[in-house]
Amino acid sequence: MAKFRISSDNILQTPGRQEIIETLLHEAAATKLPTDEGKILDFLDLGQLSFDFMHEVDFLPKNQGKAAEIRAALSINDRLVVTQSGLSEKRRRFGIFHEIGHFISAEHRDLFTDTDATLSWLNKVRMEREANEIAAELLFQGNRFTEESLNAATSIRTVLELAPRYGASYESALRRYTERHVLPVALAVFDKVPKDSSDEHEDEIEFKLQYTITSPIFRRKYFSALASKEPVNQADFFGDGRYPNDIEEQRLTVEAADGHSWNFETEIFTNSYKLFQFILRPA
Repeated sequence: MAKFRISSDNILQTPGRQEIIETLLHEAAATKLPTDEGKILDFLDLGQLSFDFMHEVDFLPKNQGKAAEIRAALSINDRLVVTQSGLSEKRRRFGIFHEIGHFISAEHRDLFTDTDATLSWLNKVRMEREANEIAAELLFQGNRFTEESLNAATSIRTVLELAPRYGASYESALRRYTERHVLPVALAVFDKVPKDSSDEHEDEIEFKLQYTITSPIFRRKYFSALASKEPVNQADFFGDGRYPNDIEEQRLTVEAADGHSWNFETEIFTNSYKLFQFILRPA
């Protein structure tokens, strides 16, 4: 009896996220930079409005969360994406892309119909993360931003030049650049520390470490995150008379719990409310 094997070429493959994003951008004629959210909404037959969620809570499902914390929402039945009024253009666009991510993911539609009893907290967190990932794919047009940035110098300056073309914030562009880089690079993000008007050092600008992003090879060679509870004074990075958009080059020493330490060359940039330290290479 003859025996046959099934050829893998004959197996119907489920399209991956990258293929879905590329097809959506192409079919919606939204491949021109920056990604036109209006064209994608039109292609998907979705409307878009903006209003104050605090005064329009009847629009939201009961399990959607507190109105004051929501930046964007999706109504499946109305085929409508709604964003919080007053958002910056970059946040508004990302919010729209996030809701589009939910809309094109069939599983996510349960997020807007299931109750807390039927949809676990872990599933909600996973779906929100996946929607953010899809939003980033739409914003940066799949691998387009990564390929373009890797063809330029490995520097924070490359990101600052490219981010406006993609309509992306410096923070989101720096995150994308770092986490997809083929070289061992990392990014430490510091958040501005709010000052009390009664603080005697009110004029001093301080930042506190918020999170760390690393490229895959950096994690394997060095570490995955930095840890620090102490605020950093902006004057430690930028000398007197410098403007916030200046880039400072400095060395950074990182110590591990086992006593091992590394010295890195870094570039530092602040957009006035966050500070970014890009780890380039060992010193």
